[in-house]
Amino acid sequence: MPSQQQVVDAIDTASALPYYHQLKTILRARIAREGLVAGDRLWSDNEVSQSYGVSRSVVRQALAELENEGVLERIKGKGTFLARERRDHGLAQSLQGLYAHAQKAGITLESEVLRQEIAAAGEAVADALHLPIHTPVVVLERVRRAEGEPWARTTTWLPAELFPGIEKRDFRRDSLYRILSDDYGITMGTARRSIEAVLAREDIAASLEVDEGAPLLRIRSVLWDETGRPIEAFTAYHRGDASRFDIVVGKELDSAAVTIGHA
Repeated sequence: MPSQQQVVDAIDTASALPYYHQLKTILRARIAREGLVAGDRLWSDNEVSQSYGVSRSVVRQALAELENEGVLERIKGKGTFLARERRDHGLAQSLQGLYAHAQKAGITLESEVLRQEIAAAGEAVADALHLPIHTPVVVLERVRRAEGEPWARTTTWLPAELFPGIEKRDFRRDSLYRILSDDYGITMGTARRSIEAVLAREDIAASLEVDEGAPLLRIRSVLWDETGRPIEAFTAYHRGDASRFDIVVGKELDSAAVTIGHA
């Protein structure tokens, strides 16, 4: 009688279960048994095929499903790796910012400030904030780190007239939204955000410690206060290998704009 170890590690040719389904179970068990951790390199298609006596097409189907389930990731030209956990940023439909969401999730979030100054608004920023072009705006550019690992690079623009002195605040650990609310008396209203997939250009890739051309999620947002006045615009680049956005949908939301924010 075969041992439990042999059952786990062998395809049962008499089973009604498809080979690819059995192979998925075997590989999951092997990952756990060998104590592999996120980022570890896994076995090649050829190694899996030879180890378990199945065709390459069965291996490809099993690995494709494990990739879809978030268990592993396949990187062209590099191989197959145990996937890293993707954190939900909690921003897709909330007026809480990244800092507040990280605190709630028990994640240590820190910011590396790359730029913090008053500058003249360009055409796109001026249009987003309903300002004349060249109006002074506060520019805050940061790399956000979760548990020490780069998570996102964000650039925020605020009308300088509304927030005097904010360009001198310490944003390495503090929350922008907390400062807007507590120190400037801002009550958040609504925001509109767009999310799209892009490839990392050289400077963004360096900040996020990924390869140039790596997949990122780019988020653009404009936030209004309760009076309908635009108070913040931002563009953020989130690492595609470490990020996800969970969104609740329902019939009552079909015609509604997503109301979101960021800090």
